[in-house]
Amino acid sequence: MIFTADHGLAVGQHGLMGKQRLFDHSIRIPWIITGPGVPKGKRVNDLVYQHCTFATTCELAGVPVPPSVEFPSIAGLITGQGKSKYDAIFSRYLNFQRTVRSKDYKLVAYPQIGKVQMFDLKRNPWEMLDQDLAESSAMAPVRKHLMQQFHRFQAELGNPLLAHKQPQEA
Repeated sequence: MIFTADHGLAVGQHGLMGKQRLFDHSIRIPWIITGPGVPKGKRVNDLVYQHCTFATTCELAGVPVPPSVEFPSIAGLITGQGKSKYDAIFSRYLNFQRTVRSKDYKLVAYPQIGKVQMFDLKRNPWEMLDQDLAESSAMAPVRKHLMQQFHRFQAELGNPLLAHKQPQEA
């Protein structure tokens, strides 16, 4: 059995209401699984997409994953016999925002205005705006790496949103 839900709401966080931003409080989802072959009480903190659910249920049930399924199974993470599939994930909100998130950092781009925010999620898990690291010269290598991942995801997904106004690497 799998328990999951739509992503969350900003219920006052960052002064917002609803689902209009890519802060973790609005994009993270619950994903809980139980059943044969699933260790009890195990917690996995890897980056995954909810879209991995179908392939995962197929694999755990011993059913072949149809070739049309694009997202991989994460059954190996659940059983402890596999490695993380993603070093970063990509999200979007309409035509206003794009984000790339690694385990430790998140870069949020606002392509229409050419603005970028960057957060250290270990030190700033609430993504407080006064701790935005996008302009920090000490964080320039991290920002450059995240921007490279950002552009890679855009190319892979055919998501060139307003390329002429894309935020640039530092």
